Amino acid sequence: MARTQFVRRERHATNSHPTQSVRCRGRLGPGLGLAVLLMWSTCGLAASGPGIGFKVGVQTLEDPIDLDDTTRTRVEVELSSARFFDDHFDLAVTLGGSNLGSFTTEYGDVVDDVTIAEVYDDDLSLFDIRLAARFYPLGDASKIRPYVGAGVGYFWFFDQWDYEYTEIYPVPGYPGVYDVYTEEDDDVDTAAEGFFPFITAGVAFSIGEQFELLLDFQYDFEKTDSGYDFGGPIYMIGGRFRF
Repeated sequence: MARTQFVRRERHATNSHPTQSVRCRGRLGPGLGLAVLLMWSTCGLAASGPGIGFKVGVQTLEDPIDLDDTTRTRVEVELSSARFFDDHFDLAVTLGGSNLGSFTTEYGDVVDDVTIAEVYDDDLSLFDIRLAARFYPLGDASKIRPYVGAGVGYFWFFDQWDYEYTEIYPVPGYPGVYDVYTEEDDDVDTAAEGFFPFITAGVAFSIGEQFELLLDFQYDFEKTDSGYDFGGPIYMIGGRFRF
């Protein structure tokens, strides 16, 4: 059963009723080019190794159903390049997302002695992938490294739904006896998706030789599609291990 954009329709109903110097050359496709950028240390520009990080926090955005601002838990996994140009720059690819809640919608009617019931259960979630370039003004001069940056991302708004349709009808010739017909279906719809720009700022605290504590702020702009607006601030805390 097709269910694309059901959440959008329900929203209307409610309102009304992601040490060697080597010279790199050649033309590269987008995917290979990104891989080379993230592994820039291979080209001898890095003063520290690539890293992997995990962050948790919250993001504030517009609730897709009631249109009020809501704050949701967010989780991110980050893959970062080695810092290059004397530890002043790095690149990062981040996968992140939030659960936006769930709701149940029920319909019922009686037509010609047949009782009809429909139940929709929806689970809403928001995921994105993003690429950021970050600048560390202090470089490696301090174990406390503030940074600023900007980038572009792509988001998906998913509606995972379950549907149950039931008919209860009398059996002809048997007064007081009823039969039940049930139909079930489920699917995942992409209710909205698209590119968006964002800015970021934060502080990395060096702990030992390879670990960093992270405090991170991001702000998403123009994160909109199909009437939904998921832009807004993101606050994260986490850690990163550099190889």
